This record gives sequence, C-alpha cells and structure tokens, in this order.
Amino acid sequence: MLKRIQKQRDNDAASSQAHKKRLPESNENSHELSNHEEVYEDVNTNIEKSRNTRGRTILPDIWGLDHGEKLTVKFNSLNQCVDDGELEYFCGTVARKKELTPLEFSDWRKVPATTKDKIWDVIKSMFDLTPNRKQWVLSEVGKCLRIFKHSLYVEYFNKYSTLAELKANPDSRTDPNQWGKLVEKWYSAQWQNKYERGKDIRSHMKMPHTSGTISYARRAEAEFRKNGRRPNRIKIFLKYHKHKDGSHVYSESAATLEKIEQLLTVDEEKRETSEANEVIVPLKEDAIYKVLGPDKNGRVRGMGFKISPKMLEKEASEENMNEPNKELAQQVAILTAQVKKLTDIVTRRDGATAEEVAI
Repeated sequence: MLKRIQKQRDNDAASSQAHKKRLPESNENSHELSNHEEVYEDVNTNIEKSRNTRGRTILPDIWGLDHGEKLTVKFNSLNQCVDDGELEYFCGTVARKKELTPLEFSDWRKVPATTKDKIWDVIKSMFDLTPNRKQWVLSEVGKCLRIFKHSLYVEYFNKYSTLAELKANPDSRTDPNQWGKLVEKWYSAQWQNKYERGKDIRSHMKMPHTSGTISYARRAEAEFRKNGRRPNRIKIFLKYHKHKDGSHVYSESAATLEKIEQLLTVDEEKRETSEANEVIVPLKEDAIYKVLGPDKNGRVRGMGFKISPKMLEKEASEENMNEPNKELAQQVAILTAQVKKLTDIVTRRDGATAEEVAI
C-alpha cells in the first residue's frame, strides 16, 4: 500500500503540496471540514499504537494523505471498483468509524442522506472519484457496516449474560449511546428471528465460493490483466467455487458444477471478450441460468457486487442495438465515398464546381 502511494506521489503534480495540513478552505465549509478533522485526528492518534502490531485494518497511510493528494481508482464498464482493494478496504474503515457511520439504524437505507453525503465527501477527498461512483461507494460502506455489526454481535452477545452488562461494555470503536441502541435490537424477537433464519440458511449452503475477500469483479480484472481476455461470469463462477487444486468444496456441489461445465459450449467460449470489447452475455442463454435458474433481483451469480439482472439486460439490449448502428454507419461511409467519387468525375468532365454539381 505504501509503495503504491509513494509511486503515485512521484508521478502526481499534486505532490508539490506535501506536508500541508487539512484545513478549512473557507468559512462556508469550516464546520463540515472540522468534523472531518476529528476523524483524521482520531485515526492518527492510534497509528503509533498499531504500527508494531498486526491488528484491525485502519489504513493510516491513506488517512494520512497530504492535503489535495488523492489515489486513483479503476472501475469497469459496469461501474464496479476493480483496483487492488484500497477503496474497498478504506470503505471498511469508514464503516467502523463512529464519528462518521451510525450503528443505530437497522437498515442502511434508513441512514439520513446528510450522513451519507458526509461519508461520500470524506472518501472522495482521499480518492479521485467522479459523481457517478457515489452509489457504488455508499453501497460498499453500507455492506461493510452490516459486516461490522455482525462481527460485534458474534463477539459480544454471548460474552455477557444480561442486556445491562452488554450496554455497560461497549466496543471501543463505537459510540456508547449508539452501542446501547444497537444491543437493544439484539435482544428483540425480530432480530433474533432474523439471525436464526440467516444462520439456518447458511448451514444448508452446499456451494460456497472460494474467492475470499476479493470480489468477482476484481478476480475478472486480474484474469484480464494476466491473459488479455476478460472471462465471462461462468468462468469466474466455476473457478471460485472450487479449491485452488480444482477439487470441490463439498461433494454435493460437484454434480451441479459439472453440469455447468458441460454446458460451457464452444459458442459460449467465443463470447469471452477481447481487450477492446466487453460483451455482455444474455443471462438466459448461459450455463449458470440453465442449471441454477434465474438470478434473484439485486444480484447476479459470478458478477460481483452491485450488479442486477436488469442492469445486464439493459447492457445487452444497448449492445444489440449498437450492432445494427455500426453496420449502418459503415454503409453510410461507403455511400459517402461513392458520392464523392462521382462528384469528382462530373467536376472534371464538365468543368463545374463541386457546389454546382451538388445543386
């Protein structure tokens, strides 16, 4: 991480601003930036304590970037982050930052827009992000917050026998008031039913992925960098539902994956994208759909975070529309060249100007 930042500093014109403090640029934004400074100071005070130990991820090198210095981030054509993980990990630190991200809301969609805007401002002050990346970034923070709250539940719920004890022993990364509201929800019947239902569903999972913390989108990007060709979702799905040696995680999943492999025809192999194009395979035509059925709304198997079936249908539709347009453009170019050639012939023969011929 430090090497990557140093390399960018060497190539970035903004490096001339080294050692500048993060200060308010105007009175209009002073209150907002002062809130941000509290976050930076809180992180920086813990850097020395964590420097010599392998603790939780806090990314002090990113939080400590010089004023005006930003890290570049790569996104693919589906608006998924496919860098080396810095932005995703940083979103995780934001989700665990009590000064920024509240714990009291049961659903990320209920978090006030003003709070989300503040989070977005902090993240885009560290990374070079365009406005169209905002939805992905905030959704990533929401996902990280959900994971963080689950980890708190696992760590603390059975540690204390009563709600009062639990309230009296908040995690150091949380605000005491928000902690109290969070743990009260843990004791509610609604939360317990939801937790047990999720636990039961997970216990019946027979085909877990083996991609770890690296998203499918980043896996596909790594394959592209390595081979110069972008794999379709079937390739990624098959590869990361097995161990590195190709063996199956569970014997129950072997038959299903083998069916998908059998349906991975030569035609589907040709659908893999070249370096210049990203072809979106219609979902209802690929092997995963034929074996596992349609994807649920809001996610697509083997495609990674923030991809929905409707999104891919739109991409495929636009691409199908583009093909006739390309052919039409080629025909227009040919006809234009022919007209120009005929105009030149008439001009030379009759001595008329090109304008007169056009009339």
